[in-house]
Amino acid sequence: MSSKYMTTAEVAERWNCTTMTVLQYIHAGQLSAVKLGRAWNIRSDEVLRFEKSKEKADMAEQAAMRVGWLPS
Repeated sequence: MSSKYMTTAEVAERWNCTTMTVLQYIHAGQLSAVKLGRAWNIRSDEVLRFEKSKEKADMAEQAAMRVGWLPS
């Protein structure tokens, strides 16, 4: 099964951020990418994995901010 690759510009447009933000995630090791020539390319399934993990982390952060919530 082949996976579609997205450029940093396409990911940035999808996430409504700058390409520099996407590159920061790549260089921090939070987003896997391959460098083809001079451009970084990210597999679409990696983008989905990152979005799900980010959503999960955001939900945990919101839960921690609720009044009366204690971590288990």
